[in-house]
Amino acid sequence: MSQERLEALQQGLSEQQLQGFLVPRCDEYQNEYVPAADERLAWLTGFTGSAGLAAVTNSRSALFVDGRYTIQAKQQIGNQPIEQQSLAPADVANWLCDAMREGDTLGYDPRLHTQPGLAPLKKRLDECGIKLQAVDINPVDSVWSDRPAPPSGAAHPHPQTFTGEGSASKRQRIGKILGEKNQQALWLANPEVCAWLFNIRGSDIPHLPVALSMGFLYADGSATLYLAKSAIGDALRQHLGNDVEIVSDKAALFAAAERQHVQRVWADPLLTNCWTLQELRNREIQILLERDPITVAKARKNTVELEGSRAAHVRDGAALCEFLAELPEAVKQENFGELEAVNLLRSKRELREGFTDDSFDSISGYGGNGAIVHYRVTPESSLPMREEGIYLIDSGGQYPDGTTDVTRTIALGSFPGEAKEHFTRVLKGHIAIASLRFPEGTCGEQIDAFARQSLWSVGLDYAHGTGHGVGSFLSVHEGPQRIGKANTNVPLEAGMIVSNEPGFYRTDEYGIRIENLIFVKSSDQYPGFLEFEALTLAPIERQLIEPSLLTDSELEWLNGYHAQVRETLSPLVNDHTRSWLEAATRPIAR
Repeated sequence: MSQERLEALQQGLSEQQLQGFLVPRCDEYQNEYVPAADERLAWLTGFTGSAGLAAVTNSRSALFVDGRYTIQAKQQIGNQPIEQQSLAPADVANWLCDAMREGDTLGYDPRLHTQPGLAPLKKRLDECGIKLQAVDINPVDSVWSDRPAPPSGAAHPHPQTFTGEGSASKRQRIGKILGEKNQQALWLANPEVCAWLFNIRGSDIPHLPVALSMGFLYADGSATLYLAKSAIGDALRQHLGNDVEIVSDKAALFAAAERQHVQRVWADPLLTNCWTLQELRNREIQILLERDPITVAKARKNTVELEGSRAAHVRDGAALCEFLAELPEAVKQENFGELEAVNLLRSKRELREGFTDDSFDSISGYGGNGAIVHYRVTPESSLPMREEGIYLIDSGGQYPDGTTDVTRTIALGSFPGEAKEHFTRVLKGHIAIASLRFPEGTCGEQIDAFARQSLWSVGLDYAHGTGHGVGSFLSVHEGPQRIGKANTNVPLEAGMIVSNEPGFYRTDEYGIRIENLIFVKSSDQYPGFLEFEALTLAPIERQLIEPSLLTDSELEWLNGYHAQVRETLSPLVNDHTRSWLEAATRPIAR
């Protein structure tokens, strides 16, 4: 099927006088999760990961993925005529220069790319004499005959009891920042920015409770907001008030800015697509390309949001414990596998107050599948689980008061001998981050090595970041903060929520990851310093811990954490889970 699609696309390129075309995994809003109508990369190649890029030329095609997806991509490409390559910009550019000739034209959809994303590619292509050209009509859409319809869900107000601040207050606060920067308007590039600013939510994107939206915020706190007609109701209009003009035509956004005599616009280059920048430039509007001030404001959770996240994690932890308590018996069933485990956990979450959706597709990996960092189980790939080996479950829930994300690695019976050491070294890294105290102004890249130190000491590592930001009933992957090797130059600040998830993966054997969500808070004891507090509450697998590898302070942290889990969750679970919880959180001694 994909070969036929590739050939159809190549024919379409010829009709547009293009010798190549880029197919990214994104939509015009630069969302991580995209509606089915924008899953062009999956339609073309079969690859379903959350990050990737395909390049198609007259005679060759390639799929570019990062280290999280190398195994998954290989499996999903299968025997198709698609080369698998690294997603590093230099590798993409070098492949294109090899696959195309001087004088060729490489097309791209300007709605699906950002200026910074294309810049390193353009520089290398220029050196090779290859022209990069924006197209008005995406050739994939022209040959995708059964493309799904765009989403058409309703947008609804998100109460201040969850947000802690009204939309008018937020708009005035951000508008004041615009004035200080001598900017007349801020481009609201994507649904997450709009969701936070206007206190609205929706259901247009899987696992992300937002309505597809974009707009302008003006320096006086008024705004123009684009939403599809189907998203707009009386309750929403009343919630937004007279200071927010709602339009259902994207062209009307720019017309509204012209009526406001806007000449200077602040746009986040990482969120704003190339098409929008060109539309602004066509109107001779000066553009300030800097990080959107909403991105950092959204990342700093207020007291109400943090309390909500705590409450959501308690309910989510109780659901996860009931799942873990039932798992040993479930595995004894003949037809219980990775997919059935996902369904069982989902059923437990659905019983908890406020649950609306999973926060992402659960990663349910038994044995070798657990070594695929972002493995997505399907009916075809689901392995039957047995009373042996190691199982990894990475999952989360969306609740009106918070977003959760947790990974636990479980021993289902006997397991490979080295796994105990590997698990304990991952645990040491997890504890190192969880118990860290650091000065204000410290960035995530400056503390990443603490999570890897124990693995590095024996020549091991993992090919993903240690932590990502998390939203408040928004995206489970939220910037700008993160913990990883790559430079962010983003200091960790009080109120930011991040994940703490070191891991280790042995191909075809097992995957190990221990993930809690934590938030940054000021140190009571040491002024000018910050530390973390755990939000996630769930036992860490005792059978995989080698106590002799833990220091006294690490054992103290682990036993203290387990005591907190037991005391908080025991009143909220059934009798069977309560007994399991007692055993799973017993103090560990040498």
